[in-house]
Amino acid sequence: MAVEQILQSSGIFSSPLLLPLLAIVTLLTAVHFWQLSRRERKLGDLLPGPPTIPIVGNAHYFLNNTNHEIFSKAMDIINCYGHVVRGWVGHKLLVGLSDPRDVELILGSHVHIDKSDEYRFFEPWLGNGLLISTGEKWRTHRKLIAPAFHMNVLRSFMPTFNDNSRYVIKRLTKEVGKEFDCHDYMSEATVDILLETAMGS
Repeated sequence: MAVEQILQSSGIFSSPLLLPLLAIVTLLTAVHFWQLSRRERKLGDLLPGPPTIPIVGNAHYFLNNTNHEIFSKAMDIINCYGHVVRGWVGHKLLVGLSDPRDVELILGSHVHIDKSDEYRFFEPWLGNGLLISTGEKWRTHRKLIAPAFHMNVLRSFMPTFNDNSRYVIKRLTKEVGKEFDCHDYMSEATVDILLETAMGS
């Protein structure tokens, strides 16, 4: 209460300079973000994609939709614009790839390993390991884990993969002819396979 009285008595909020000052700061901020994203905007607009709305970009396509509706709209966009599709969420460029060969090029690269900003939300949960790290730290972790995924090692686990796959199929027989969520079945099978292969249990 005392702070409000001090601010009101000082006349900060009743100053005739406040509104023009806020307008100038807002304009300068907008120009700053526009300058930062100008090159990215030029490159992004070379890719095919749906028309955008200023400031919002393409975010309006996916607002207030269920996961099924979002997936359906994404498939419609891919069918309309091709295997490489550009989208904007505000000033952030998103590029969607639907051709597995394109995805393989990106995921197999040892140069393009910088993760997007959204990965920072995983850091408290996963730490700064192989999934989130970049640069030399990523290369070190990658070298450490690579032998575990050698083809000969994976081949030795084929009986485990097959046994767990058969068990999942057996459990899914009760769902035949019905619409159901496969998440619980598949996540349980994944955990079983991980425990048997990585932990030997």
